[in-house]
Amino acid sequence: MLCMLLVFCACDEDDFLKTEPVDFYSPENSYVSSADYEAAVLKLYNRVRDDFFSSAGSNMFPNVGIQGTDICHLHKDIGFGTNLSSLLLPTNNSLVYDPLWRPAYRIIFDANVIIERANSDNNELTAEEKAAYTAEAKFFRGYMLKMLANLFGGVPLVLSETKSPKRDYTRASRAEVYQQAAADLEEAAAVLPDIDSAPDHKLNRLAAFHLLSEIYISLEQWQDAVDAASAVIDHSSTALMTERFGSLKDEKFLIPQYETDVYWDLFRQGNQNRSSGNTEAIWVLQYEWQTPGGYDQSFGGGPLLERLFSPRAWQAKIENSDGSSSTLVPNPNAYTAGRSSGFTRPSHFFFETLWQRSGYDQDIRNSSANIVRDFIVRNPDSEHNGKWIFKDNLPILMASLNDTTRNMYPWITKTSTPGQQPEPAFLVDPVVEGGLSWSHHAFRDVYAIRLAETYLLRAEAYLGMGDQQGAANDINMVRNRAQAPPISAGEVDIDYILDERARELYLEEFRLLTLTRLGKLVERTRKYNPFDGDTYADHNDLWPIPFSEIEKNIQADLSQNPGY
Repeated sequence: MLCMLLVFCACDEDDFLKTEPVDFYSPENSYVSSADYEAAVLKLYNRVRDDFFSSAGSNMFPNVGIQGTDICHLHKDIGFGTNLSSLLLPTNNSLVYDPLWRPAYRIIFDANVIIERANSDNNELTAEEKAAYTAEAKFFRGYMLKMLANLFGGVPLVLSETKSPKRDYTRASRAEVYQQAAADLEEAAAVLPDIDSAPDHKLNRLAAFHLLSEIYISLEQWQDAVDAASAVIDHSSTALMTERFGSLKDEKFLIPQYETDVYWDLFRQGNQNRSSGNTEAIWVLQYEWQTPGGYDQSFGGGPLLERLFSPRAWQAKIENSDGSSSTLVPNPNAYTAGRSSGFTRPSHFFFETLWQRSGYDQDIRNSSANIVRDFIVRNPDSEHNGKWIFKDNLPILMASLNDTTRNMYPWITKTSTPGQQPEPAFLVDPVVEGGLSWSHHAFRDVYAIRLAETYLLRAEAYLGMGDQQGAANDINMVRNRAQAPPISAGEVDIDYILDERARELYLEEFRLLTLTRLGKLVERTRKYNPFDGDTYADHNDLWPIPFSEIEKNIQADLSQNPGY
């Protein structure tokens, strides 16, 4: 009887051993309410902002997406003129795995979790909420697949939540990856809100159409690309900004007194979002200084563009007649390239050749307020105080590599927000106006997608379908705003479009991904930036699949790109 009692009264082991967390998050209770899904989706926005637009690392985005191309040299922590083919090795995880492969697949994993769980019955979402969160997640998955295909070609397609170890991945073709990215973004475009109803910090359907235009170009679906771009361009609420606007529209660039313009306005603090009247903004990444979630790392509040791309002008030295030397300014200065570090120097092609082809003195994107090519000495310890370095032919030290590639080169002012740094960044008792104790950041929001690029994508699609006049018309829309001379249809080819992208989107687009998408990385970098280009091998137009991924994938062949 005792044995029978034990048999019939024993507990159900599966039920007894089932863990039901009540005071911590787990997969079972993290994706239930609308608030849970909103938090998960907002994490995708944070990952894109932090992983691709916010780092100062030489091997991380945005730097890795711009350096080693036709417009920017390699430099800090890598070395000026370093052999790129010796860096682009499958075993170099810090370069071929960490910057894009790892964060992109992490975002894809998170997006897959949201998609799968939102569409299950184990949550409290309404049908509308399920569709909305799925659309946002599919936007991010499509965005990451596009970036991966641009750089690596074919990659594994991971379209469901990974719940157990998997070691049998295979590569889809590059076209298949683009097709999946297009499918994701088409679904997103059908559900995401219109740009008029989406808040500044959220995606809208026009952002999806913009990315679709680029993907259709990669698939040579030219008319589809034109149609997707036109959905953005022809929307009643989008237009290039052609009149002065925003926080500093009535002010000159303070020191020296440079005339400013509408291109300058686009990059001043508070001017990026549609709520500020900016009809050119399609998708803007949000930064807030000293706000939780606002990217507050190391005094945060904005991307580290100043640190990366502005010259370290505050360390430039000018010789006095007695053989001594004094710095350009006594301290880092808000009006002299800020607290910059000169990590990545733009090329001679960018600073000179590109603009000579564009109306050097007419194109406002090359104006003295947007690209500062000369500086006034503002240091009472210098006998040259008040003079211009180059206009007055001052004896600036140009002896070392740092002198010429870190300390003194033209300052691209979209990297900074001069005079708009937070009050604690300024010295309490500066020697000269604008003295800083720290800065590094552009204290503003960042365009992930801007309408000017949509015009240039549509121009590329028109060119692909043989309509040079249509391409010229779109390019001239961008050039007209820049007050640059118009071009004729006969001048348009893919290299002209790449030139125009460099003029309009410098330090905004990930130039590396544009060039690898088009198979132009090696060709154009060799032609316009030989310090880096001559070190590329022919096969570097695609980057290698990380060997660590191939090595772990023991149950299938994750093939390597040719040449590696």
